[in-house]
Amino acid sequence: MQRRTTPLVTGLITVLAIAGQEPVVPRAFDHATARNSEAVGCLYTELGIVAGAVEGDGPAFVAAPVKPEPVRGSIGKNSTMYDELRALGVSAFEIETMRRETKTAFDWRRVRKGQTFDLYTNEAGEIDSLILYTSPAEFVCVRRGIEEFSAVVEQVPFEITYHVTHGTIYDSIFASLQEQGAETDLAGSIDEVFGWTIDLAKDLRQGDQYALLYERRTYQTGYTTLGTVLAARIVNLGKEYNAIRYEPDGGTAGYYALDGKSMQKSMRRAPLKFSRISSNYSSRRFHPVQRVYKPHFGVDYAASRGTPVYATGDGLVLAANYQSGNGNYVRIHHNKTYESYYLHLSGFAKGVRPGTRVSQGQMIGYVGSTGLSTGPHLCYRMKKNGHWVNPRMLDLPAKEPVSPQELVAFNAVRDSYLSRMYEALNDGLDRTTVVQAPARAVSPGLSSAMF
Repeated sequence: MQRRTTPLVTGLITVLAIAGQEPVVPRAFDHATARNSEAVGCLYTELGIVAGAVEGDGPAFVAAPVKPEPVRGSIGKNSTMYDELRALGVSAFEIETMRRETKTAFDWRRVRKGQTFDLYTNEAGEIDSLILYTSPAEFVCVRRGIEEFSAVVEQVPFEITYHVTHGTIYDSIFASLQEQGAETDLAGSIDEVFGWTIDLAKDLRQGDQYALLYERRTYQTGYTTLGTVLAARIVNLGKEYNAIRYEPDGGTAGYYALDGKSMQKSMRRAPLKFSRISSNYSSRRFHPVQRVYKPHFGVDYAASRGTPVYATGDGLVLAANYQSGNGNYVRIHHNKTYESYYLHLSGFAKGVRPGTRVSQGQMIGYVGSTGLSTGPHLCYRMKKNGHWVNPRMLDLPAKEPVSPQELVAFNAVRDSYLSRMYEALNDGLDRTTVVQAPARAVSPGLSSAMF
């Protein structure tokens, strides 16, 4: 059945475009409805054959009058969307119907204190449409159709800008990023890029250098967030490490060296981000609790209680429980060769239990001091072929490189990213700067000197 937009739909969109002062509301609604030319968010009433109604076979429908201004509200303390809508006069039956018909698109139990919403109703107080802002970057749009409610989770429209930053580490990487006017969250991104090759908690030294080409997203709510790191280079103890973000055809995006070899290993070097190593792997160490010399088959990372702990590789959880000495610990079987252990946790991440599978980089628990421990830290251990090994000394295999069929495409992406980074550095960059969007054409004759 072909439908045409009713005058009410046109009127509603016009109202939405002028209602209120927050500019995100009309833009978000337009974004949510731009791909649907049918009547959106309008209440239909079955009246039989009515002139001017929606065309088609069978019963015809016309839109009931909708109040021109939305009711704007927010979720209060210890409140729910049900509570807020009931307080605005919406019937319990209406709310339950909406919840039931949209629960596959959005879990209404995720509604939290402080989230805001715009409610459009008809003159009878029935829901016509609802926009719930779940974050500065995301909203849920509920619309009443002819037969039932529908909901879609949308992202607030945003613009991407590209930035280059470069610095030398004298105190810490955080301090260097602050000095350059860059987001300190980039420290975590650097760990994501180089964490398989360099242990940033142990290996970085004064005088080491870095350069990054990355995205920044600015949403129409005014919210700004760090985007993706596209290209990165670190000089650590005089050795250069380069990484280019590339998404193979039909595959998952990852980071690759300049020759197309994967920067990602089968296992990460460390299970925490930027924590100090307080005790290394040793065949003879004085145990601070038992007061005897004995082997220490792990690496201790000192960190505050509650610091997230991440799985160093994909695998199957064999244990996630309390054990004398180990305290709360997680044991992960990665493959026929490797198993990893995470000891003295304060607690486990949601869903982490024996028999579940976890992914590399997935949070599995929190730093604590359970078991034989004198203070908050993580003892990280690794077994290779059933024997304890030093996890920091393992030569881990890399993931698959860029395929020969995609090397030309990869080289084009690599050169476009590097050209933008080099242009900014060659201009004498002393702070973070905005650059043009990287071109995808190959840029021949790039200089290999970066610093």
